[in-house]
Amino acid sequence: MSRDSPASTITSAAVEEGNNEIEGLITQLTPRQEERLRTYLDDKLSILESDEKTNNLGSIPSLVKRLSILLQIILQIPPKPPFSSLRISYLLTLTAVIPLYITSLTLLSSGHRTKSDAEREAEGSIREVLDILREVENGWKAVLNGQAWLPPRSSGGRKLGGRGVKVDFGGQVDTTERIRLKSIIISSRSRLIAWSRTYGNFEGSSIRVEQNEASIANEFVATKALEGVRKGGWEEEMTLMWNDLLDILSRDLA
Repeated sequence: MSRDSPASTITSAAVEEGNNEIEGLITQLTPRQEERLRTYLDDKLSILESDEKTNNLGSIPSLVKRLSILLQIILQIPPKPPFSSLRISYLLTLTAVIPLYITSLTLLSSGHRTKSDAEREAEGSIREVLDILREVENGWKAVLNGQAWLPPRSSGGRKLGGRGVKVDFGGQVDTTERIRLKSIIISSRSRLIAWSRTYGNFEGSSIRVEQNEASIANEFVATKALEGVRKGGWEEEMTLMWNDLLDILSRDLA
């Protein structure tokens, strides 16, 4: 296993220097592990930024795989202070750039196709996007509750399907960080809806975006007017994405 690999960067925290591991739960980082982790994440985020600027992010599936690996690593950072602030900071950064990088790509590959072929390809790509957005939401629910994170057991493909685990020592997300997260979510929803609208049935739907951050917290909820959106399809999922997270933030910031 290479010293630079994602697994060695964070998983070593569970086995090196007597660290406490409970079913894969990482509860502590040594100074050396924290330094390696920071270096790894900074490097990978920098490469993603460079790839976006040079139009080198690749396909949506390959991008989602890269992003999901980083997401799992960040969520596994111990929730115990002072590591909790490190986890929150990197997770805010990743949450902000995920929609930017996804929407910089096209849903469809080049080449001639029928309308039905295009729709199938678009839906496949959208499903990839929805999967990682769902994991981001679940990850934030764990972080907002001061929980630790157990990654998915699968060793291949996309790294999605982790879960939060209750602990007694989890750090808290402060008000400023919650406000920043809320702002990121609102702008991201609008961006992703606009990006995917061309490929689906969104007629008659809209998503309300609160313009005044100081107004009533309950305004940070997606519109209830879903008429025209294909029920049970990915369009409805996209329109309602991160609703639970917005509801949590609305209550916390009320």
